[in-house]
Amino acid sequence: MNEAALVARARELFSNRIGDDAAVIDGQVMTADMLVEDVDFTRSTPVRLIARKALAVNLSDLAAMGAQPAYALLSLALPPWAHEKADELLASFAEAAKQHAIEIVGGDFSRGEKLTIAITAIGKIVTRPLLRSGAKPGDRIYLSRPIGGSATGLHLLDVIPSVSEGPGRAGPRNAHPPAQVPRYARDDMSYAEREFAESAIRRQLDPEPEVALGLALARIAEVTSCIDVSDGLSTDLHHLCDASNCGAEIERERIPIFPDLLSYGPRLGIRARDVVLHGGEEYALLFTSSLREAELSTRVGRPVYNIGRMTRDRAVMLKEDGVAQPLEAQGFEHFASSS
Repeated sequence: MNEAALVARARELFSNRIGDDAAVIDGQVMTADMLVEDVDFTRSTPVRLIARKALAVNLSDLAAMGAQPAYALLSLALPPWAHEKADELLASFAEAAKQHAIEIVGGDFSRGEKLTIAITAIGKIVTRPLLRSGAKPGDRIYLSRPIGGSATGLHLLDVIPSVSEGPGRAGPRNAHPPAQVPRYARDDMSYAEREFAESAIRRQLDPEPEVALGLALARIAEVTSCIDVSDGLSTDLHHLCDASNCGAEIERERIPIFPDLLSYGPRLGIRARDVVLHGGEEYALLFTSSLREAELSTRVGRPVYNIGRMTRDRAVMLKEDGVAQPLEAQGFEHFASSS
């Protein structure tokens, strides 16, 4: 079974609530996510960044549902190498939880061959839950921010050696000092290319969940559906269309692209089109609304980006250079290597 088949089977056996970014039960939103060593991170990744990312991916699910983070349960399976780092790991979780105003209230500890982190996060519905299933034909399709950076950062982690650990820099909407990330360099890289590489690597290692935006979208009645971009734009757009029984047509030229990706990506071995359309772990919000871009941006108090429209036809299409072609779901698949 691939991941989609496993989800479908779980829904059949357990609950028809399965299928959104999180489950809505008695006014609460519940989600669970797991990070596994050598699947989601490597031993060389600083543990403080592993902790921050593990919490962030759960918060992104709450954001996609328009929920206010409240509580989390944390379970760890610790291999021998991680024992001496356990205190740093826990302290990093505490710091990240404080930053995002979520309280860690319990969990479990165990031994394991690989470092495994499992988090269950619980949020509160403030106005209404956002679902994947509410989009209607004619709705505009939006992205919350430029994409392509996280997949670029993952590629650069594989091909550019770390030379030291340098000071972190705050993102444009992050009022808290972010964790430091390793600095990367290559002998033939210019200063601007190093800056680009470090920015992309930060997006991969230290993602920013869009909690405030999710809450703002939930307050706007004209916002009809929402999902976070965790598996890649192409795949998550298919998920949204499937849930809403609609199709979509997006325009490549309207998709906001991670800064300087088109300038520096090709020289560093990045295929910009692939990382933008199919790169995962962006944790931007992909949502739909009947409102125009300018009005919606004004309502939420920040830019959002209209990239296309929902259609009655169930096909998912990408328009490039005036020609629309089917857009296949080619994002991340956990079990692709075994299929």
